[in-house]
Amino acid sequence: MKDLFSKPNQITFIRILLIPIFVMFLLMDLPYKNYIAAFIFIILSLSDALDGYIARKKQQITNIGKILDPIADKLLISTALIFLFLIGSIQLWMAAVIIVRELVITALRIFFLPKRVVISASYLGKIKTVSQIIAIVAVILNAPLNWWLMLIAVIITIVSGFDYITKMGKLRGENVLNLPNLITTFRLFLIPLFLINLVKANMNSALIIVAIFILSDKLDGISARVTQQITKFGSGYDVFTDFVGIVSAYIVFSLTGMINLYWIVIFIIPTVIIAIIRLFNYIKIKQDRPYAFRKFFVGVVYVTGIAIIIDFIYAFQMLVLAALLVYVYMFIEIYRTMKISKFS
Repeated sequence: MKDLFSKPNQITFIRILLIPIFVMFLLMDLPYKNYIAAFIFIILSLSDALDGYIARKKQQITNIGKILDPIADKLLISTALIFLFLIGSIQLWMAAVIIVRELVITALRIFFLPKRVVISASYLGKIKTVSQIIAIVAVILNAPLNWWLMLIAVIITIVSGFDYITKMGKLRGENVLNLPNLITTFRLFLIPLFLINLVKANMNSALIIVAIFILSDKLDGISARVTQQITKFGSGYDVFTDFVGIVSAYIVFSLTGMINLYWIVIFIIPTVIIAIIRLFNYIKIKQDRPYAFRKFFVGVVYVTGIAIIIDFIYAFQMLVLAALLVYVYMFIEIYRTMKISKFS
């Protein structure tokens, strides 16, 4: 508890609490609002260096601080990107690529916590953060070359993401920079492209991306077996990509009025429970082998998504079937976990 509320962590908490103030000035109709918003964003960003300096000087570097500090950065950056997109200052794909990368790395950091392994920020990660800050400030102020600065930030973000994933794989004693995982990463970056086309009602392009997403899912499994590069990390990474793709697609279906909001409520509870169980299996039990029903369920969800996109006459009935299956899936996962826990 003392580590949690150390002086550096207090600064980190304050940074998080002040993010809404930045958003308020970004959206308000005030004279010089962009300059004020940029100033607040710079102050919040520079406070990252301040809490790090205090932590080193007072020897208050803690594991919780190593986790909280990057999370605060990601919250600030992601919030800025979301609202800059909403006001039309940046393109959706740029914001989506950066946010997806941050979500993946944050999820992996959390995954390693039960193993008492803390993945602190690397030098490349710090360069990534600096490039994002410069690009966002340039966009807020509508500075010359702001699009190119954002593009550079996106490229550095992707490169640093690969760097983190490689290091995390080595901590598990696995080579994660292999062909199957590169294919899975390709699938992950197809998701924002799919969502963009869905929002813009480019249904033909969205369907093509879905087809590539599904086919590449089969391809990474085949390549893993053929090249004998099957890893626990790769299995979890593949499932995570499916989870992000399916959940984000159905949320956008709801937001664009393609399905009613209550479907998200119906799906969200079992989906969260399944995700928690699978994470438990992966970390604690270390057994999470695929089985026929899981593959069948994912296939039904994919087909239902396609039916929604093409406005198939029986899309509602397929949604009902998918809803029933997700609850069956949840109870199967609960039963299997209890059984495995009992005999492991």
